[in-house]
Amino acid sequence: MKEKKIALLVDVDNVKIGSEAFDELYEKLLAMGDVVYCKFYGYNDRKHLYLNEVILKYGYETAPFMRFKKRYSQLDSRILVDAVRLVYTKPEIDTYCIVAGEGDLIPLLVELKSSGKTVVDVNTEYQEMNAHMFDSHITLSKINIVGEAYSSRGKKATTTTKKAAAPKKASAASKPAAAPKAYAKPAPVQEDYYEEETVYDNDQLSEMLKDITDRYSELDFSDNSDIDKKVELIKDIEVLIDDETRKGEGLNSKNADIRQIFVELQNIVDDMKNAL
Repeated sequence: MKEKKIALLVDVDNVKIGSEAFDELYEKLLAMGDVVYCKFYGYNDRKHLYLNEVILKYGYETAPFMRFKKRYSQLDSRILVDAVRLVYTKPEIDTYCIVAGEGDLIPLLVELKSSGKTVVDVNTEYQEMNAHMFDSHITLSKINIVGEAYSSRGKKATTTTKKAAAPKKASAASKPAAAPKAYAKPAPVQEDYYEEETVYDNDQLSEMLKDITDRYSELDFSDNSDIDKKVELIKDIEVLIDDETRKGEGLNSKNADIRQIFVELQNIVDDMKNAL
């Protein structure tokens, strides 16, 4: 039997998948085949400590979290862009395991299935509505457990009651001792980290990025169709990159996460040019 070549796309920002759930998912995928591509969306090396070692060990890719004032859904649209791009740049991948937040996955699943790909889902609270579109299902016993989904600092600040009067007692007793996990690393102590996350407050940029993603996902770069639309999209992305960079944002932003977003946009432009 031919071993499956699997792409694993995980939105760790919008889906509560902690270290135990990820270990369980990874083992079940390895039983199916070889994970030849993996990318984590919304990843932060201080927030998702349990992933650091596996990322370094296997060279898996990451995409930083994107925070805009106006959120359209909990589906990271970069997953749609990357999945479609992989169909044409890495045709040897025959299976896609997608762990995504709440949003419309149907157009992506239709594209993958029409390209002859097998799609696998996980029992997240968001993917049940699309369960009929997947070819295979993986049930994780540890998913959607909030306390395990982040680093050892505990839950997000929005759900934390601030009883800082006795920090030593709280830190010693708040979590029971657990067996070492395969990818665990010690967590540096940093109070109120979640309140320090940078918010890129630009509604216009948010809308432009969504428009770019939607237009990209509708185009087929395996043939010469819609050349005018493809060229127009390339020009629009290049104008966006140039305009934001000139303003001191974009590729020149002081925020490393914002710079990375524009680096990814530039990579998408390069991929599209190569496909034409």
